[in-house]
Amino acid sequence: MNKLWKTMVFFAVLTALFLTAVSALAEDRPMTVSFTEPATLSPGQSAKAVVTKINAVQDGTVVYSLTDTLKKTVIYTETRTGITAGQEIAWPVPYDDAGLSAGKPVKMLRASFVMDGKTYSYNIYFNYDAKSGAITVEKGTMYTKNTACSFGPAFRDVRPSLTEKWYTFTPVDLSIQGRQTFEYVASNKYVIGEVYVDVAGDNVTVTYHNYYEDQDGSTKTLSEFLTFFHDLKSVKNVEPEDMQELGYRFGDTISIEKDLEGDTNVLLFIRNQVTYCDYVTATHKLARFWPNIPERKALREQMQAMMDK
Repeated sequence: MNKLWKTMVFFAVLTALFLTAVSALAEDRPMTVSFTEPATLSPGQSAKAVVTKINAVQDGTVVYSLTDTLKKTVIYTETRTGITAGQEIAWPVPYDDAGLSAGKPVKMLRASFVMDGKTYSYNIYFNYDAKSGAITVEKGTMYTKNTACSFGPAFRDVRPSLTEKWYTFTPVDLSIQGRQTFEYVASNKYVIGEVYVDVAGDNVTVTYHNYYEDQDGSTKTLSEFLTFFHDLKSVKNVEPEDMQELGYRFGDTISIEKDLEGDTNVLLFIRNQVTYCDYVTATHKLARFWPNIPERKALREQMQAMMDK
């Protein structure tokens, strides 16, 4: 095979690989979806001004539908053909106050888009204000494969060389008998639950609870990691994939004397992976995590003061 022929074959293969990659990317993400939020409607006002928008990145047909998740019925559907790549299309969110009352002030709809056999969806909430009779329409945002840690200092603040990610850890005094409770924070953005450290004599047990998980809450745990460090200097890595041998299981009994070498002043590190919605249920929205409000700032400083340097 001469040099020219080899060069042509090389570029042909390279081009094919490039086109395959582009095709796969387009197939994986046939559209991007956004929502005009929030919109406040007066009693009886049409909600057609509230729209979701898609920006197609490939040609095709899009099927749009709104589902009443409580009744499990489709209340609106529309199919549009001839969509071209780069085209932005607005879709209505029909006004729907059926079932809303002071006793049931929130109603959830599921907006779904189907293109090229793939479905993209999110939740839309109608929030009823009993005093004014107005309804606010807003989107529940899904956070996919985000990390969740217990409240405390961030490694990137106290040991920047370890990571640029917002992983936090919790200094804990295990000489305190009974239960200690800490906020469980996802994406460094929302408080999604609580972490519990229970000490009974020499035994330590760590568990956590996602808010409303026993009431059909929307938070799903994809992976878990839990460990203890003796002090900040002993931390060599904060990526769970690289230190599985240091991990413990949630709910298992850990001996302070045998497993932690008698150390009662330790750093608890949790790095779970979760998928969650900021509306944890149809009627409860998660609280935002503001790390520098006075109470949290004071608690973090207290934690840092008790750390072994």
